[in-house]
Parts: sequence; C-alpha cells; structure tokens
Amino acid sequence: MKMFGWILLGFLVTGLAFWIVVSPWTPKSPIIQTVVVALFIAPSVGAFWMLYVAIRFEKHPLPFILLSFVPYGFLGYYFERVRPNKHRTRESFPNS
Repeated sequence: MKMFGWILLGFLVTGLAFWIVVSPWTPKSPIIQTVVVALFIAPSVGAFWMLYVAIRFEKHPLPFILLSFVPYGFLGYYFERVRPNKHRTRESFPNS
C-alpha cells in the first residue's frame, strides 16, 4: 500500500508541474516563484543524490539506479530506505 501512495504522490506532483508548464498562469509573488523553481529542481537533485547513495551503499544497486530515473522517485527511497535507523550509513560500517 505504501508503494501505491508514493506512486500516486509522484503522479500528482508531476501533474502539477505539467499544469504549470502548459497553463497561461505565471507566478507573481517571489515566494511562489521560489516554490515553482524548487518544484522543477527537486527531481534532478534528488535523482543525483539517489544515484550516489545507491551506488555507494546498496548491495544490489541496479533497481535503485533505475528507480532514480522516475520523477520524485527519490522521495520514496528516502522515506522507505534511508531514513534514520532503517538503512546502514557509512558511519555504521566497521573499519571505514
């Protein structure tokens, strides 16, 4: 059920981004402009972060590498895999 929620959230945010691109609406407020810019920057930065973490720390990184190409796929990866006490980090590896 969690996977369905993450997929639905990804489609909703992608739909919002599509609506922003095709609609005649333009943000007038600097705060709204900043939110719109963050909406378009987040998938790229999140994908690069997810690639880095998956390649560096996952035992079998290929599924996560492929998932990083899905817009906003990094959100599900972070909240399900990397969140504190759910995934080993570099500090928890012995002799690193």
